[in-house]
Amino acid sequence: MSANGSSASSLHLGNEPSSPAERLDALLRSFLLAQLLKAAVESDDEENNAGQQQPASGPSGGPSAPLMPTPIAPPMPTPIVMPHPFIASEAAGPPPPMPVPVPQFPVPPPPPPPPPPLPQLAHPMPPPWLIPQAPNQQAIPSMSATPPTNGVPPTNAAPTTNATPPANAAPPANAAPPTDPPSPPAPPPRPAPPRPPSPDDTDVARTTMKWRLFLIPLGNRICQALYEQSRSTSLPSAVTGDISYLKLDGYSARDSVENMCALIQFLLDNRWEEQVVDKFIDLMKPKPEWPAKLKDKPQSQHVHYVWLLMNGLLAVIGLKPYLDPEPPATFAGIVPRIFPPLEPHVVKPQRFSFTARELIEEGFVIQPTSNLLDHLKLVGNAVNVFTLSSDEISLLMGYDQNRAARAIGMSNLGGEILHSYVALVEGEFHECYRLPISLGMFKIDDERVKRGQYDDLTVVTGVLRLYRNDRDGDRQPHLLASRVLMIERALRKRRHWYNRLRRDIHKRKKEEPWMFWGAVLAVFFGVCTVIQTVTSVWSLVVSLG
Repeated sequence: MSANGSSASSLHLGNEPSSPAERLDALLRSFLLAQLLKAAVESDDEENNAGQQQPASGPSGGPSAPLMPTPIAPPMPTPIVMPHPFIASEAAGPPPPMPVPVPQFPVPPPPPPPPPPLPQLAHPMPPPWLIPQAPNQQAIPSMSATPPTNGVPPTNAAPTTNATPPANAAPPANAAPPTDPPSPPAPPPRPAPPRPPSPDDTDVARTTMKWRLFLIPLGNRICQALYEQSRSTSLPSAVTGDISYLKLDGYSARDSVENMCALIQFLLDNRWEEQVVDKFIDLMKPKPEWPAKLKDKPQSQHVHYVWLLMNGLLAVIGLKPYLDPEPPATFAGIVPRIFPPLEPHVVKPQRFSFTARELIEEGFVIQPTSNLLDHLKLVGNAVNVFTLSSDEISLLMGYDQNRAARAIGMSNLGGEILHSYVALVEGEFHECYRLPISLGMFKIDDERVKRGQYDDLTVVTGVLRLYRNDRDGDRQPHLLASRVLMIERALRKRRHWYNRLRRDIHKRKKEEPWMFWGAVLAVFFGVCTVIQTVTSVWSLVVSLG
């Protein structure tokens, strides 16, 4: 009893309760306080365990190495002092009050100090994948290789003497500074795809799909060289027709196109008097695109081939009639042969002064032609007129952009032909151009309407109306001046009264023979009557005298 009393007196805090009710109340409070302290200690232990199990993230955002668990001292047991049982003896005295224990929470350890900074190298080492290796050198083992099973390295593993040195290792004193790694060698050029086989003569003659597809890149090549880049001009059919003719004549189509492009450049680089045909031939003979079939041929064959190329560049059909008896020495010399210049004392006409209806009425014959160089050429009683369609309209409107025609002085030909057509069909709008269509001056293609395009009549008449309303256009003939003067002289001669009488008589005899012979008999009997009357009067005068 004395021992218990001494221990109770050592833990006694405050005044002792005087009554039994107060003692019971203190006992209950001590029990509840002990339970609350025990629950608080358990919750702290759970939070510490959860913080140790959560992995920390590294400085780059990825998972870092797990931290080692920090030993935490176990919590001190909280002594629970049970109250002494109630003793009725007055001598023992009241039991001492329950002491209030102070909870002891674990103190977290301080964070580890940061690692020391790595030393900076004067010449950083390149990455291992950029280090060049000799062909017979073994590859450096990668540090990210699959780790050995159960921590035992393989027996045939290569030594790691060539591994990348650690980042904090100092470079040797006599080490040379590393140079830039050599660039990888350029890949070898791919071989050019083989050319498709050239179509044979049957494909060319029949204009098959194979030949038309073969002409597409060649047409683009010659179109870019022949016409100005600022104007999108489709290749005329006369140019493709000339390439087909050269192909059928035994010349390579590709080589002919390259020779055409070389001829265009030659004409642009030289003036008229320097555009010598033999000079161009001597320049092209050593080149591989010059026809091999002309190697042992005389010079005249080379000249003939060059003028065939010129046919295609000028988009005309035939220069051969103007090359006889001797071809001109220069390319520009062909122009005076086609369009003879006027004599010095002859005045150049100011405009085209005749229509197609007037030519028909005066007895001329309109002869349609597809040769651009024969327009308004008077042959006997026939006047050649270039046939117009949508394709020919495009050719004439873009003829001033033709570099070959401009280089020899023929770029005005397209505009002059269109202005001459404006005069030829003057007044035919009211009859829907019935006369030009009947004479074959307009070529109408009904398939254009089926293909969803404008018909030829709409295109041709629209362009002619545009040129007629152009007041600033040059309406004076220049290249066609000599041909216009010849037609005007023939018209004046035919309009004389005697020639007109003969023409009317011939026309009546041909168209109305019964009326013609009736008129002749009437005139004959009239003359006989006049003669009889004169004779009677004369005989009467003689009898009276």
